[in-house]
Amino acid sequence: MTGVSTSIEEVIDLQPHRIGANLVFDEGGLSPYWAVVSQYEPDLEDREETFVFDGTEYDVVRSTHWTGKIETPPSATFDGAMNEYKLGVYAANDENDELGADFTFRPGFPEAKHVETGELIGGMPTQCPESIRVQVESTNLSQFQVLGLLQSLASHLSIDAGYFVDAHEWSSIYALELYGRILREVATGRIGGKGGVLEHLAQFSNGRGRGEHKWDHEKVKAHYEAVALSPNNWQRLLPDQTLAKRLKAYQPKWVRSEDTGDDPLYHHKIECQYWSDYYPNGESAIQWQGYESAVAEFRQTIVNALHWAGVDFSPESDVWVEDPYFEPVEADDAVDVYPNPMPDLEQQERADALDQLAGPETTEGAWDVLVAMTDGGGRHYQAVAEDAGKSASTVYRAAEKFGDIIEVDNGMVRFRDGIVRDQIREVAERWQATKDATTDALRRVADRASPFSRRDDGEPSALERWANRHGIVIHSTSDPLEMELRKPVSLQDILKILRSGLDAAEASPLPTDRFEDALIDWKGLDGDVRRDRRVVVDGRFLGKHNVDRPIW
Repeated sequence: MTGVSTSIEEVIDLQPHRIGANLVFDEGGLSPYWAVVSQYEPDLEDREETFVFDGTEYDVVRSTHWTGKIETPPSATFDGAMNEYKLGVYAANDENDELGADFTFRPGFPEAKHVETGELIGGMPTQCPESIRVQVESTNLSQFQVLGLLQSLASHLSIDAGYFVDAHEWSSIYALELYGRILREVATGRIGGKGGVLEHLAQFSNGRGRGEHKWDHEKVKAHYEAVALSPNNWQRLLPDQTLAKRLKAYQPKWVRSEDTGDDPLYHHKIECQYWSDYYPNGESAIQWQGYESAVAEFRQTIVNALHWAGVDFSPESDVWVEDPYFEPVEADDAVDVYPNPMPDLEQQERADALDQLAGPETTEGAWDVLVAMTDGGGRHYQAVAEDAGKSASTVYRAAEKFGDIIEVDNGMVRFRDGIVRDQIREVAERWQATKDATTDALRRVADRASPFSRRDDGEPSALERWANRHGIVIHSTSDPLEMELRKPVSLQDILKILRSGLDAAEASPLPTDRFEDALIDWKGLDGDVRRDRRVVVDGRFLGKHNVDRPIW
């Protein structure tokens, strides 16, 4: 599916944005931990001394310690719990305080026990060697720079830097992020927003494996848009993918409204993240020694996504925006670039869906289940059964019948991905038009004077299909439009229905302001009927806050 690749050397390098790691250094046993204990002072952050690493002055900006839960080992000269220490070390002249790392120092030794319960400490290997464990949270540093900064900090504290050279094989990375900064007009036109590559990728984010699609376009287009896919879903798009990753385009929380010419934050970041949430047992898929291969996979992901979006990914391209941490330079290694596989995948999946639907064993009950599932992502089987007017067993029989395009996981029923769902929706809508229950819809199709169905080719408009899909009856097409939803729904569901209705109105002959001024009746889940509610009030559907807005 991925086609023949082309190896390209002139590709953009990416800036490490974040590294989160748990490191184990066992060369000196517990000696480096005791060295930290002896050299630690609570006022380190208040001292004026700085030290130099890689040509930059660094300062200890945070200094704290606390009593941990690990009981002292037999070799200790005291009883009780062992302390843990955290030092924040950042570039002294960085006005953003975003170049540096937080280092947390903890002891490590075999069969460590909880000081209160006497049980083995969770989250620490039973046979952990005598060592110092260092948790790292860095920003805008590479792996090499993280180790160099740690060694320089040790020297600054009069501790042997040689303790922190070779990390034990159990050392792992739990967070990794790489980014480049790209022009806003490129990010909003080709990467984020409607028609962008992220929206296209999102079609593969709600089926087999795991995935998610989040977006926020309120303050600016692609203020935040992200697609996360599990490894097997990435493998459908690119070969040899091993990591769950999130690809996103975003701006700061407080959007810059004007481009002053010297503010890089006016423009977007395109970033790739390791997505540890998709590893249910909390394991890390990236070993410390595997950093370079993970970075190469991230670079391949971003470069190919840019290629599929039609964006020049060479470092000389004028789409890149330099900031204090990102400089558009050429990567050290070539990247294999592949043709966009998504059109072929979509065509194949649509054909698979049609083959499934054409089977002679497709019953009316199964069709009703499919129709109920087309209005959203994964849903609980009981909700699907209720909307379809069928029993739960009918839902499960349909899932078994359509096993190639439907999956059930812990009671949640979903289509394999958005492409399949859209194909089923199209077929289901045509099928619905043949049922006796769609008499009202057929009447509106015949009534060409209705703005809900008028199209030059005589086919139902997007707004007509929206009304058919949700069972909405149009009582009056004069101003204001009068509509009724004849099934009980929650506030969240009616807001979703009206949002999709406005999208349909924008794709139909009906002026969108007539839809916004329309009145709708519906029954809430409490049984009370809401009558003559205006669709949009003061810029909000029904005058309500967006109860489903994503948060990141």
